[in-house]
Amino acid sequence: MTKLRLARSGVTVVLGQEIGRGGEGVIFALPESPDRVAKLYLKELEPKKVQKLTMMVGTSTPTLLKIAAWPIDLLIDAYQKLRGFVMPRIAARRDIHELYSPKSRVDAFPQTDFRFLVHVGTNIARAFARVHEHGHVIGDVNHGNLLVGPDGTVMLIDCDSFQVGQGATAFSCDVGVPLFTAPELHGKPLRGLIRTPNHDMFGLAVLLFHLVYMGRHPFAGRFLGHGDMPIEKAVAENRFAYGPDRQANQMERPPGTIPLDTMGRTISDLFIRTFERAGNHGGRPKAEKWIDALVQLENSLRVCSSAKWHHYLQSLPACPWCSVEKKTGVRLFGQRVIVNRFTGTVDIDALWETIVVVPGPGPDPTLPSERPGQLTAVSSVRKIAYVFRKLIGCAIVLLGIAACNADPKGGSGWWGLAALIIAYAIWPRASSEERLQAERVLTTAKNEWEDAIARWKREASQSVFRGKLDDLEKAKRQLVDLPRKRQQGIAKLEGKRHGRQLDRYLDRFRIDRGDIPGIGPSRTAMLASYGIETAADIKRGGIDIPGFGRKLNSELLKWRKGHEQNFRFNPNEPVNQADIDELDRELDAEQVGLSSILRQGPEQLRWLSSDISAARARLMPVLERCWHQLQLAEASLKAL
Repeated sequence: MTKLRLARSGVTVVLGQEIGRGGEGVIFALPESPDRVAKLYLKELEPKKVQKLTMMVGTSTPTLLKIAAWPIDLLIDAYQKLRGFVMPRIAARRDIHELYSPKSRVDAFPQTDFRFLVHVGTNIARAFARVHEHGHVIGDVNHGNLLVGPDGTVMLIDCDSFQVGQGATAFSCDVGVPLFTAPELHGKPLRGLIRTPNHDMFGLAVLLFHLVYMGRHPFAGRFLGHGDMPIEKAVAENRFAYGPDRQANQMERPPGTIPLDTMGRTISDLFIRTFERAGNHGGRPKAEKWIDALVQLENSLRVCSSAKWHHYLQSLPACPWCSVEKKTGVRLFGQRVIVNRFTGTVDIDALWETIVVVPGPGPDPTLPSERPGQLTAVSSVRKIAYVFRKLIGCAIVLLGIAACNADPKGGSGWWGLAALIIAYAIWPRASSEERLQAERVLTTAKNEWEDAIARWKREASQSVFRGKLDDLEKAKRQLVDLPRKRQQGIAKLEGKRHGRQLDRYLDRFRIDRGDIPGIGPSRTAMLASYGIETAADIKRGGIDIPGFGRKLNSELLKWRKGHEQNFRFNPNEPVNQADIDELDRELDAEQVGLSSILRQGPEQLRWLSSDISAARARLMPVLERCWHQLQLAEASLKAL
């Protein structure tokens, strides 16, 4: 190999073993500088590329070197031709996509929880901010140029493809991945195109969305219109599948995904502002906005009471990760969390003893409607007046008849007629308006009585206390049943050993690394957005995903079958310990939850008993009044 030396110092460089190779160049170790590596280009460089690398070396700073594999010095040969450059060596790091994909991080980042994802997202935003502060633009944003360390720090790689400098002297980034490229750049030739930080902000948001939404692409969803909608087309048309305008965009987010507001209003607004059409003309949130929002999110997380490896926003009513795992059957976090073997050793009898000794509120007192009652005084007076008027009327009629009989010649007939007229006039009768008003009063009284009784049952009845006690008894039964539930779980795992061995075998073969006809980066991203990442995720009946018709289904199944044919079941292999650990994790979480319910039971019962006693004292006068009004209204209507 031609002798190489450093352009600045003229020191000869000894190349070590090859540690990486790409389409553009080869990476070599430097034995005399173990913290650095050399990149040698496979082809002779154009003058403009030489000028670009020269500028990059001249603008290298300690700040840039902390977040990027930035060129430190140039490598020239004996003919003074630039052959490559020296940059920092990046070790013990993994590709970013191995972190945000739940299946990938089982091996790459087994201890990951959501806090770590948010922390990494913050560091990605910081890296973008540092690049922009130096007057550069990343340009070709994608998950292939980001590496993550076990401490959550990130490093940008392939920096020689960045756009370097500003204005007329800028050296452009001539490549890009459509899935991460801003919509306004789709359909435009990238060669020689001068980009802006606003373009980078689209790619940053796509990366962050992948990270916090478990590997989903923000524009991958079910298109509700006619025809296919590949992700790159959805990006070009601003069809954000999770935003408030998704209905207008004719998009529906994939099943088993969380809503946008799960991350809180601030993060949601940043995604919306980045992905909506207005962002195409400038004004996308800058990296500093993302840094502040992600730090705020990390500080606002709480631990799930059911799964200690779940962290979610404090303002949410329930853990969203528990819901997703239940729907999809995929564990998102804690795949390698060390758990204690479930033993079911909780002292249930002792817990129950603290519950049964709590005194209840006593039986319900007799309600007014259950007491023998008398007609109210007012209604009695009305009824007496009613009867008295009837008696007077009858007496007048009788006097008129007697007067007629006393005069055989009929001279007193006028007295009889007059008596009938007077009797008719004073005969008791109610007007239609009076009756209607009485019916209204009765309806109101009935409604008030029913409302009062309903409130009594909710707040003052012994059934409220009894219902809580029943809930605690149910929790106790479930707690007692956990050991048997574990035995059943182990038995099921025994019966599924063949299927579980096959799934673990097929999980080794990732779709993004496979050679499947018709399945490129865009369709791979769409599959991942629907939770299909490995051969094990491709079911024998095929997949129902937009854009994947019979032909693509056939290719996927053919690829899976090719790997499946090489599988050999080992009947002597016991149930996988990871499956048992998973079962124990579930049972342990259930035991913790049920035990917590029983431990809180005594205090809850005491408070409930006290509240019921107070409610009885407060509501009994209300019942008395409502019952009195109802009786009065009924009697008054009858008296008319």
